[in-house]
Amino acid sequence: MIDILNEIKRLSEQYGEGFNWNTLSDGITYVNELQKETDISEYTDIQAVARSYSNDDVLFILDNNTYRIYHLTYSSIRQNGYPKFVEFSDGMDVVSYIERQYIEECCQ
Repeated sequence: MIDILNEIKRLSEQYGEGFNWNTLSDGITYVNELQKETDISEYTDIQAVARSYSNDDVLFILDNNTYRIYHLTYSSIRQNGYPKFVEFSDGMDVVSYIERQYIEECCQ
């Protein structure tokens, strides 16, 4: 299994100060926000582990096997289809997505 936190740190070192993702030491604020915005009661273990500083994307690991990047809205009103998220089958897919997204944003 890939260590997502170390891989995000590696990307940060590789791309330097402009890299827009960083790991979270305490993601409880983001977990609380996610719980306000959507019903994720089917999951018992919710961890916010990294976030993008260029938008409101946060990487969550749900029950240690579901990887999702949610685009949080910071709205108290729940709307159908929000917050939007991308789900990944494994940690390597997450890291590839984050790197690809960064390259597309910074290099265009």
